[in-house]
Amino acid sequence: MRRKIKQIKFMDNKLGLNKMNKTLIALAVSAAAVATGAYAEGINQSGDKAGSTVYSAQGTSLEIGGRAEARLSMKDGKADDKSRVRLNFLGKAEINDSLYGVGFYEGEFTTADNDSGSDLDNRYTYAGIGGTFGEVTYGKNDGSLGVLTDFTDIMSYHGNSAADKIAVADRTDNMLAYKGQFADLGVKASYRFADRDTSTGEFADNKEDGYSLSAIYAFGDTGFNIGAGYADQNDNNEYMLAASYRLENFYVAGLFTDGEKNFDSNSNGNNSVVKGKFTGIQDYTGYELAAAYKLGQAAFTTTYNNAETANDTSANNVAIDATYYFKPNFRTYISYNFNLLDAGDKLGNSTVSKIDAEDELAIGLRYDF
Repeated sequence: MRRKIKQIKFMDNKLGLNKMNKTLIALAVSAAAVATGAYAEGINQSGDKAGSTVYSAQGTSLEIGGRAEARLSMKDGKADDKSRVRLNFLGKAEINDSLYGVGFYEGEFTTADNDSGSDLDNRYTYAGIGGTFGEVTYGKNDGSLGVLTDFTDIMSYHGNSAADKIAVADRTDNMLAYKGQFADLGVKASYRFADRDTSTGEFADNKEDGYSLSAIYAFGDTGFNIGAGYADQNDNNEYMLAASYRLENFYVAGLFTDGEKNFDSNSNGNNSVVKGKFTGIQDYTGYELAAAYKLGQAAFTTTYNNAETANDTSANNVAIDATYYFKPNFRTYISYNFNLLDAGDKLGNSTVSKIDAEDELAIGLRYDF
């Protein structure tokens, strides 16, 4: 789930008209939370909280946020440390009564003393301008299909293993992105430029340019929302359809995706189960179902994920978790993934490995700031 955006805090102005214009801008910015598919608010356990304002004066504001999350993963009785820390900075500046500037950075640090994978991941780095028309940014930002996978990506740890987004539809760099909210309709569009390559002594590119589009419509206060999107990049393409319904503390959602993946490119997705097992362009189909119920300070979620790559099952699992909030910004959770893949089953030019067919138990503590 994507981070929530707080309203811009502007300077007081004695002119009623200016106040109205600034209010409209602030509402447009806060409405971006709807444009990013935040329809499971209060139900979604994976999303980031808004940061805290540490500076606000003369039309300029700075927020700092993030999380510290201790995560223990158990597979086949063996433990692994999946702990992480995220830190983000959101700055905004009023340019005039109808325009503002924005800059955002978020990094994630993971560490495990006996794991060479300890690293800093620059998750977001972008800047742009916005107003009542929406927001336009350039840098490393979300593509347009993440707002659709957010319909079913609601768990504290597991889930979201079938709607495998191609790179341009996910979070990536060198991207020009737009998002806007128009009443009950939220839209997103992004274009990723191909990266320049001078390794041959001439100017060329890596042919990884592409685009993604999505739209989400909320049917007023009924609790029913639908979304659709499409992405295309270097012989990879996919479309997604999503729907959700919320009734007080109960939430249910579904997502379907279909397309083609080019396994000879670097932009075909993130499913590690299929890496090295396919070549060329292959058909890909997946669907996800999700449900959640909030009971006091506890939340219970479950998802089912299923995907096929070239007619071979590449994802098949049921996950359940329980989350308890001691405070709004401090929680604990336990999550279990029932992996329904069988070791030895055919998968592309190979078979499903024992590792890829194993169940997983995860226990976590998370502090948001």
